[in-house]
Amino acid sequence: MSADVAVDFGTARTLVAVSGRGVVVDEPTIAAVDLGRNRLLAFGTDAVGLRGRCAGEVAIVRPVRHGQLADLDLTSAVAKELLRLVRTWSVGQPMVLCCVSGAATSVQRRALDRAFKEAGAGSVRFVEQQVAVALGSGLRIEEPVASMVVDVGAGMTEIGVLALGGLVTQASVPIGGGDFDEAIQRLCARDFELTIDSATAEGIKYAIGSAWVEEDDKVEVRGRDVSSGIVRSVVISRTDVADAMAPRVDHILGAVVSCITSAPPDLANDLLNRGLYLAGGGALLTGFGKRLASATGIPVHLVEDPERCAVAGAVLCMATLGHTESVSRRRW
Repeated sequence: MSADVAVDFGTARTLVAVSGRGVVVDEPTIAAVDLGRNRLLAFGTDAVGLRGRCAGEVAIVRPVRHGQLADLDLTSAVAKELLRLVRTWSVGQPMVLCCVSGAATSVQRRALDRAFKEAGAGSVRFVEQQVAVALGSGLRIEEPVASMVVDVGAGMTEIGVLALGGLVTQASVPIGGGDFDEAIQRLCARDFELTIDSATAEGIKYAIGSAWVEEDDKVEVRGRDVSSGIVRSVVISRTDVADAMAPRVDHILGAVVSCITSAPPDLANDLLNRGLYLAGGGALLTGFGKRLASATGIPVHLVEDPERCAVAGAVLCMATLGHTESVSRRRW
């Protein structure tokens, strides 16, 4: 019998778990594509290794942008590669359970369904990211008591209030950790006339990035002068970085507050006692939990292993889900 497969196809990373084995694939969501032959050359770490070394018609691309599929044909090729990578643990025709954004369209779901079936899946099911995160956080969403999750991914923030096994209110905001990196790049270009790459910006974010500045700090940053192209260094403060990221952070906070206020009053009251659960790589931004608690007036809990929470929840969902059942927005 084939083991079932759970897939969290994220903007920055793709995680694949096999029932009974846990996470067996954790790769950057990056593909190397031969444009001339229109075929996938490498995916994940192998594709990253080709960056800067590509010649001719080879391109390094991201199949997922802001939580949405950017190229449906490429998605099919990546799906085949992912199932190839798990063949050691899952033979035959597995059921594939995909985590999808609450904003995913029927066209995107059909594309994923077709891609994985063409890759060898026996059946394909979907679970909303918010539901998967809630299950992975250990929340009992089947109860008549409200739970809330905020999953800050690299390109999308998924927000949901859940009760009685499904989503009551939800929002998908196309802003995430990657947008924080972009804000830092723009800060360097605008205020310091320095060009830096996304990896350097991410390093700055982890070093001194903050959504709640309590103590200022500084870091030296190396990059290329915008005018001369010469490599030089500048010193950037935590306050500079926080100010640059503030509009994106505020946008997420506004969506969270809106999701709470649109929930029925009795469920909103439940959240005061239970709090909300924060997940995703973007949740690791220093001070984000404090800022979120201040904006909502609700206790905030950072989940254990926030970057793998969704795929862990999908695995739990597979244990309950039969091959003939489906996962809907209201029930799982």
